Amino acid sequence: MKNMLKMAALPLVLVFLVGAVDEQPCLTFKGLGPAQIGMSETELKQLGFGDPYRPADWQTDEDYAACHFLIKEVEYPGVRFMINEDMLVRIGIHPNDAGIIWQTLSGATIGMTETEVASIYGNWMKIDDHPYLGDAGSYLVLASSDWRYQMIFETATPDGGGEQSCSLRPQGPVAKKRVTDFRAGLAEAVSYIEGRS
Repeated sequence: MKNMLKMAALPLVLVFLVGAVDEQPCLTFKGLGPAQIGMSETELKQLGFGDPYRPADWQTDEDYAACHFLIKEVEYPGVRFMINEDMLVRIGIHPNDAGIIWQTLSGATIGMTETEVASIYGNWMKIDDHPYLGDAGSYLVLASSDWRYQMIFETATPDGGGEQSCSLRPQGPVAKKRVTDFRAGLAEAVSYIEGRS
């Protein structure tokens, strides 16, 4: 009888696990799950977000207020939440060791090729030069209809090959370049190359 109960419970467990994957929040222009652009740092800390690097002495209080990151590693591995003047302004998605696949509401994620991302967003997506990789990478840029928010997918070739000159940039997406990370939030903050710059 016990074995029959275990066998009957197995499909319920599988349905629960599949449901948990489906409930993974997706990155939008305005947030990821309960973390929404415009929230205060205090509100995020009340949700369990923290800054493990705050005790560091390499940053002045003014610099810290201007730009720092919060994390919540257990629930959001590989995700960094940028704070500027006590407000969440940007959310960055990076590779993680937990196997969590973060994606946008439309399904774009790390590892996709530029052509795959282009097939999702079409003409809505603009291709810009990568500030460090030259032709070996790109910025795939999306803007909200009011231009207040942006989303940027950074891409690179797997071998890192490519010229540092962008004079012969291809006119469209390149299949060999893959998304390495992506971010969304207020347009100005999303455009920062290295944190606040």
